[in-house]
Amino acid sequence: MAEANSRPEKLRAAALKATDGRQPSGLFRVSRAVVHDSLETPWKQRPWVLSGPGVKRAPLRKLFVIAVRTLTFDWPVRKIQFSDEKIAAKERAESARASNKPQADAARQAGLYFGTANSTAAQLLVATLPRSKTRVMNLLCVTADDTMLLHIPDTYRKKHFANAVDIGWRIDRKQLEWTRDISGKGGSMREVQYGFADGSWMTLYTESVESMPGLTDVFPHTLTKEDPIPPNANYPEPELRK
Repeated sequence: MAEANSRPEKLRAAALKATDGRQPSGLFRVSRAVVHDSLETPWKQRPWVLSGPGVKRAPLRKLFVIAVRTLTFDWPVRKIQFSDEKIAAKERAESARASNKPQADAARQAGLYFGTANSTAAQLLVATLPRSKTRVMNLLCVTADDTMLLHIPDTYRKKHFANAVDIGWRIDRKQLEWTRDISGKGGSMREVQYGFADGSWMTLYTESVESMPGLTDVFPHTLTKEDPIPPNANYPEPELRK
C-alpha cells in the first residue's frame, strides 16, 4: 500500500517541478483515443523525450520498437494526414456530426479529432505519442494560467518512476475553450474531447491522479455526449456561407 501511495505523490512532485512550484488545479493521466490509422504518428516523426542521464533505459526497448514498427508497416515515408485546409470547414462539420453518433463506430472514430497541420490539436496529437528510451506516461497538467502535457518516466521500479519530467505541449488555459465527456456510463477513465479556440479538438482517455480533483471539478462546464460540439467562427458551417 505504501508503494501505491508513493506513485501519485511522485506524479504530483513532477508536476510541481514542471510548473516551477505553481500548484496544479488538475492533474490527469491521459492517452490517445483510438484514432484512424491516418493520424498515427510515424516513429521518425515522433518527438524525442526524457533523454537525460537520470532516466532509466527500459530493458529490450529497442527490440520492442523494431517489432512494433515492422508489424504496423511504420515507414519514414508515411505522414500524418491532417485535415485539409481547403475544405476544413466541411470536414469540421462532418466530424462534429459524426461525434454525435456513438452507435456508429466508424463515424464516431471520425469525430474523435479535427485539426489542420498548424492547429492546436495537431500539436497535441503529435505530443501525445513521443519516443524515448523508457516507457512514457503522459499527464495533462492544468494550472490557473496554463494547460500542459507532461512526459514522465513510467518505470516498474519506484526508484526511477517519475524522476524526471519534460513539457511536451503548452497553451494558455484560455485557449482551451470546452471539454466534452463522450464516455459510456461509470468508470474512472473517461473519454474526453478537448476543444480549442482555433476550432480544433482532440480526444484523450483521461483519468484523474489520486487525491487530485476530478474532471468536472477542474472543468465544471464539461459537455456531455448529448451536447453538440460548439461551433467556431474560424469554420462557419458550409451551408451558412454566402
